[in-house]
Amino acid sequence: MQIKEMMTKQVLTINAEMSLKDAGKLFRENRISGLPVVDDDANIIGIFTITDMMRILGQIYELKESEKKHPDIRLSEMYDNEKSKAKVGNMMTKDVYVLNENDSIEEVMRLMFYNKVHTIPITNQNGKLVGIIGRRDLVYACF
Repeated sequence: MQIKEMMTKQVLTINAEMSLKDAGKLFRENRISGLPVVDDDANIIGIFTITDMMRILGQIYELKESEKKHPDIRLSEMYDNEKSKAKVGNMMTKDVYVLNENDSIEEVMRLMFYNKVHTIPITNQNGKLVGIIGRRDLVYACF
C-alpha cells in the first residue's frame, strides 16, 4: 500500500511564530498530535507535536518538585511565565523525517518504529506538502 492511500490529506500547518497556547488549542480542537511547521513559502521547517509539549510539561514538573525541597526558589513560576511567551519555533523539532506520497507503508513503519517518530509529513514529487501520517492512520490502514 502506498502512503497516498492512507495519509490524511487535509493538513493543518502552523508557523514558527505561533504561541504554544495556540498550538495546544489546535491539538485539542482537531484531536491531532502533530503539526508541520512551515515558512512563508510553505516549506517544512519543523514539526511540533504532543511529545514536544510533554517535554515542556516535564521540565515544569521537575522544577516544581525541586521547589518542594527549596521553597524559597520560584523557578517553576518563572518557567510558566516564559512558557506563556514561548513560540513554536523555539520548541519544535527541527530535524523532520519526511516521506513521499508514493512511498510504501513499510517506510512509514520503519520510521515510526526505528526512529520513534509518531507524525510524518508527506510530500509530492515537487516537495510540496500534500498529507500527513500519524499513528492512528497507520493503525487504521493495517486493521
